[in-house]
Amino acid sequence: MRSNSEVLRRCSKSRSTDVTNFLEDSPCQACGNGRVLQTSWANVNLGRRFVDCPNDRCKDFEWFDPPMWARSMQIIPRLLRVRNNMENELSMRKKKEKMLWIALTVNWVMFAYMWFLQM
Repeated sequence: MRSNSEVLRRCSKSRSTDVTNFLEDSPCQACGNGRVLQTSWANVNLGRRFVDCPNDRCKDFEWFDPPMWARSMQIIPRLLRVRNNMENELSMRKKKEKMLWIALTVNWVMFAYMWFLQM
């Protein structure tokens, strides 16, 4: 089996889908299934890719990317938290705006109804 540094070097030099070729060339050692390239979203290894066997009983696992720098592991989770907070705030504001439009529409309908009653 090839080392990760060899694969990364080969992938960076080529424009073709060498990642797929690497995965097809290296089946799971325990069961023989083709391994799948995935991305870690845990805070410790955020954005780091790894190859894993799709079979849950297999424990075949190998990091595809080198470890990230410590500073990156501090910055990226913080940026993701800020982004998630902003998305939550935006969705709350959209809900509030929708409720205000509904209230405004109801208010105008009631005003028109009262105006027509007085005539």
